[in-house]
Amino acid sequence: MRDYQQRSVIVVGVLAFILLVTGCGGGPSMAPGVGNAPSPVTGKIAFATTRDGNHEIYLMDTDGSGQTNLTNNPALDATPAWSPDGRRIAFRSDRDGNSEIYVMGADGSNPTRLTNNPGLNSAPAWSPDGTRIAFQSDLTGQYEIWVMNADGTGQVNLTNDPARDLYPAWSSDGAEIAFTSDRDGDTEIYAMGADGSSATRLTNSSAVESAPAWSPDGTRIAFSRREAESYYYDIYVMDTDGSDPVNLTNGAPSSDLTPTWSPDGTRIAFQSSRVAPYEIYAMNADGTGQVNLTNTSAKESWPVWSPR
Repeated sequence: MRDYQQRSVIVVGVLAFILLVTGCGGGPSMAPGVGNAPSPVTGKIAFATTRDGNHEIYLMDTDGSGQTNLTNNPALDATPAWSPDGRRIAFRSDRDGNSEIYVMGADGSNPTRLTNNPGLNSAPAWSPDGTRIAFQSDLTGQYEIWVMNADGTGQVNLTNDPARDLYPAWSSDGAEIAFTSDRDGDTEIYAMGADGSSATRLTNSSAVESAPAWSPDGTRIAFSRREAESYYYDIYVMDTDGSDPVNLTNGAPSSDLTPTWSPDGTRIAFQSSRVAPYEIYAMNADGTGQVNLTNTSAKESWPVWSPR
């Protein structure tokens, strides 16, 4: 009975996290008690928002200005991911009746469907060389990590495990993919070879740990963590072998989720419920200087920093 109860808690935690981040402006404001604002970083941040009455992909400058709708479609458009050259954005959409992976120009032009199967496909992630896209799909009846060529061909299931495998993230050298799994009973961060080999557990605690993001220099992984006795997530960072986890947000009664690194590794953007329902924040890579970038009454989620 105890094992059954523990498994039930794990499943509820994972499902709650999925609902938080995949359901999925104004100027920036300082979050209380977090020190000085970070210095500006060039580039753009793509994110999902419900401000138009449905989920759309938006683009903004890294200080929160210049917020622009890229998708303008009545369907659900979410989980954006930049190509390494900054010219394209992959995302999930149900505009053709099912949740599939699409790709479009960085200006929202020429949206093209890459997957076409009855599974729920989402959370795309580009390989560093831009030739492949990893994503999660429940085509087999359980979420697995898949990979395909950047044109949608050659789709391969990498994990083939009865557990739930989610949120793929490539290492900076393209040799590994980090992901979330509950295959050992707890929801933890794993890493495997880019061909699906040698899956290794990186975290090992009773907490729910999810949504890994590799730093640009390949030395750290940011992720979301919820302690077993808590309802709320924080952003952590750890070494790539799972050692030295550090809490960056130390959230009050709020959840901080889906971290993404700036291309120079000095800042991290994330979504937070500290201003309900969710807003996009940015902070220095040590957790200082937390700034609200979006400031709307809509749900803002899944930020991704452009590569340049």
